[in-house]
Amino acid sequence: MRRPFQARHPFAGGFTLIEIMLVVGIITVLMGSAIYMLTGNLEFAKEQRARGDIQALTTQTRLFEMKNGGVLPPAGEAQSKLKSSGLIADIIKDPWGNDYKMTMGGPKGFQWSSAGPDRQPGTADDIK
Repeated sequence: MRRPFQARHPFAGGFTLIEIMLVVGIITVLMGSAIYMLTGNLEFAKEQRARGDIQALTTQTRLFEMKNGGVLPPAGEAQSKLKSSGLIADIIKDPWGNDYKMTMGGPKGFQWSSAGPDRQPGTADDIK
């Protein structure tokens, strides 16, 4: 007499080692190609973040200028002046770990910039 929950074949319904290895291999290939495709987007995202930070710093600098009767913060200590006046919460660094630089002059009176991925100011990859 058979038990009601006993399987007919003791090994029925399982996966073989070959099938499991094949699935793991397919998942590995898919993950590798996904990582390869996302690495180019990571650099684009860093550049877009730097552009957004520069826009925010420009806005806060204009607000500082309006609050202080048309006087801009000194270029060398602009972020610390914005922080001490409560316009930014903390010193902002670009996505590559460098400080944003403010230079005086130009059509708007000042300009914020990042040295970009090569971390060298004055090169073609600078973000302004």
